[in-house]
Amino acid sequence: MPVRPWAALAFAGLLSAIAAPSGILPAPAQAEAEHSRRTVAFTKGHANIRGRIKGYHFIDYVFQGGAGESLNVTMHASNNACYFNLLAPGETEVAFFIGSTSGDSYQGTMPTSGNYMARIYLMRSAARRKETCHFTLQITLGGKQATNEKGPDYADGLTGGPDFWQVTGVATDDMLNIRKDASANGVLVTRVANGTILRNLGCKNSRGQRWCRVEQAKEPNTRGWVNGLYLREASGPR
Repeated sequence: MPVRPWAALAFAGLLSAIAAPSGILPAPAQAEAEHSRRTVAFTKGHANIRGRIKGYHFIDYVFQGGAGESLNVTMHASNNACYFNLLAPGETEVAFFIGSTSGDSYQGTMPTSGNYMARIYLMRSAARRKETCHFTLQITLGGKQATNEKGPDYADGLTGGPDFWQVTGVATDDMLNIRKDASANGVLVTRVANGTILRNLGCKNSRGQRWCRVEQAKEPNTRGWVNGLYLREASGPR
């Protein structure tokens, strides 16, 4: 049964509260909570983040990870009651790594692909006193590369996933680049607009970014790689 710590909600205090079955904060703590969410930018698989929190304020740093890819996270904090938790894709409160009980560093591999979160918070006793924490968070991906690119059977490959994607989130005056390689520097193949349906040929993580190999549903000879940030699951061409 997964542990639902107060810490996973960034307001952990006593160990007796860690196993609270509801995972819901008392009303006073909810009322005082301040939450920030930020996307992590990587350079060659490494991110070095500096920040500050005070009181009940907590920050979620979001980054993409691939199944089987290595993940190293270390935090240096000015306050001994300041920690980080790691949450797997789809989770908002249950952490697979809890800094207040496991320390200030994590090293392992990511079990699934998607958006992970590193949550920075103060223990509840320190938050109540409105203490401050200055921190440095270091995240390194890809020492061991992800192995989540699909084989020929796209929908039923080892990592699953949809048969089709729809392009979404691109600025109205812009288009999504399809490139020859899984890199922002790859040779441009073509550009597609929001709403375009693409067949999914498999995704992989490359230095902190998820790239998906696709082909245009209506032009199957046009293939390449796109940034996974701009894709969502689709039912297929109409």
